[in-house]
Amino acid sequence: MYRATVYIAIFAILSKILGLARIIVFSNRFGAGQDIDIYVAAFRVPDFIFNLLILGTLSAAFIPVFVSYLERNRQEAFQIASTIFNLTLLVMSAAGILGFIFAPLLVKIIAPGFEVAASAKTLELTRILMLSPIFLALSSVLTSVLQSFKKFVIASLAPLFYNLSIIFGVFFLYPKYGLTGIVWAVIGGAFLHFAIQLPSVLRLGLPFGRHFTLKHAGVRQIGRLFLPRIFGLDLGQIGLLISSIIGSLLPAGSIAVYYYAFDLETMPLGVFAIAFATTAFPVLSEYASKNNFAGFKSFLSKTIVQLLFLIIPISVLMLVLRAQIVRLFLGAGQNTNFSFADTRLTALALAFFAISLFAQAIIPLLARAFYAMHNTLIPVLFGAVAIIINAVLALIFTRFMSPASMALAFSAAAIFDLVCLFIFLRRRLGNDLNDDYLFLSIMKISIASVAAGTVSYAGLYLIAPVVNMQTYLGIFLQTAGSLLLGGLAYISAGLMIGLPEAKGFVNVIRTWFAKFSKSVTALAESLFTDLR
Repeated sequence: MYRATVYIAIFAILSKILGLARIIVFSNRFGAGQDIDIYVAAFRVPDFIFNLLILGTLSAAFIPVFVSYLERNRQEAFQIASTIFNLTLLVMSAAGILGFIFAPLLVKIIAPGFEVAASAKTLELTRILMLSPIFLALSSVLTSVLQSFKKFVIASLAPLFYNLSIIFGVFFLYPKYGLTGIVWAVIGGAFLHFAIQLPSVLRLGLPFGRHFTLKHAGVRQIGRLFLPRIFGLDLGQIGLLISSIIGSLLPAGSIAVYYYAFDLETMPLGVFAIAFATTAFPVLSEYASKNNFAGFKSFLSKTIVQLLFLIIPISVLMLVLRAQIVRLFLGAGQNTNFSFADTRLTALALAFFAISLFAQAIIPLLARAFYAMHNTLIPVLFGAVAIIINAVLALIFTRFMSPASMALAFSAAAIFDLVCLFIFLRRRLGNDLNDDYLFLSIMKISIASVAAGTVSYAGLYLIAPVVNMQTYLGIFLQTAGSLLLGGLAYISAGLMIGLPEAKGFVNVIRTWFAKFSKSVTALAESLFTDLR
C-alpha cells in the first residue's frame, strides 16, 4: 500500500503544482473581480450534476462489489463493469441535456445577485460546461476499475492533463475568445482525463459496449449501495455552491476570495488525504469481505495516525504563514489585479479553512471505511446535516463578518461531520478503534505541531529584517525560511517525545538520501571513466 501511496502522492503533487499554477495564472489575469465570479458560478451546475451522481458515489458503490466478483469470476466482474460504463454514459448524457434545458432557471438559483450581463454570460458558460460531467463520469468508471486492480499510477496522471488544458486555455484561448475560450479548454481537459486512462483499461480486457445487464445481481447490489450515497454530496463542492449563492449577493469578488482560499487549502488534501484514502479503500474492502475486523481496525487506526502526522503540522503552519502563502502565490510581485484588500480577505479565509484541515483529511478515509462495510447510509446522513449546518452558518456569519467567514462556516460543518463519523464508526467496530494508540499519537503530533508553529512564527520576525519584503524574492525567502524552521522543529520535537512516525520519516529521508548519493557517485564515476 505504501508504495502505491507514494506514487499517488508524487503525481498528486505534480497535479497540485499545476493546480497552483492555474490559481496564479487566474489571479494574475482576473484578480478577485467579476470575471472570476462568473467563471466559478458557471461551474456550479455541471459540478453539482457530477457530484450528485458520480463523485465518491460511483467508486464507493462499485469497488467493493467489483473486487468481490473479481475474486470469484473475472469474466462476470467484467460484465458488471461494462454495464456500469454504459449506464453511466446514458444517465450522464440525459442529465447533461436536462441541465442544458433548465440552465436559465438554475443560474438564477446559484447566482441570484448577478446583474443581467453577468447572468447571461454565466448561462452561456454553464451550457457549454454540461459536456464536462459526461467525460469526467466515464473517466471515474475507468479510475474505479484501475483502482480495483491496484493500478493507481495512470489514474493519478489524469488530473495533470486536465489542469494543463485549462492553463493552455487561459494563455492561448482567453485573449481571443474570452471566458468562453477557457471553458472550451475545460472540456478538452475533461476529455483528456478520460482518454489517458482508456488504453490501460482496454488492456485489461474489459468488453465495454457489449453488456447492459441491469438484472445482474452485482449491478443491483451496486445500485442498492449507490442510491443512498447519491445524497451524500461532497461537503467541499457544496461549500463552493453555497459560496456562489451567498457570494453573488455580496460585493464583487466575494466568490473569488472563497474560491482562491479553498484551492490553496485543498493542495495538501489532494496530495496526502486523497492518496491515503484511495489506496486504503481496496485494502479495507478486502478486510471487510473476509470479516477480519481486527485487521480492519489496526489498519485503519494506523492510516489515520500516518495521515494526521502530515496534516496537523501543515494546518498549523498554514495558519501561521497564511498571509505569506497568499502573497506568495496570489498577491506579490507585479500582480496589479490582486489588490492588498483581496490578499487580506483571502488570507483570513485560508486561516478559517485551516482550522478544519484535519477533519477534511480524515472524513474521506472514515467514509471509505463505512463503504468498505457496504454501509453508504451513515456518511450520507451526516454529510447532509453538515451541508445544512454550512449553509445556515454561512448566512449568519456573513451578516456580521466579512465574506471570508463563509470559510469558517465550512470548517464548523466539517468538524461536525468528522466527530459524528468517528463516533458511529467506533460503535460499529465494538466501541474501540485502538483508542489508546490514537489518543497518544494525536497528543504527540499536536505537541510537535505547536512547537513547529511557534518556531515558524518566530522565523517570520527573524527573517523579515534581512530581506526586502516589498519584492517577490523577499516574500519567498521569508516563507521558505520559516517553513523550513517549522519543519525541522516538528521532526525534532517528534523525535524528542518518541513519535514513531517522526523516526520513520527520518529513516525514509536517510534511505532516499543514501540511494540518491549512491546514484550520483555512480554517475560521477561513469563520467570520470569516460573522460579518461
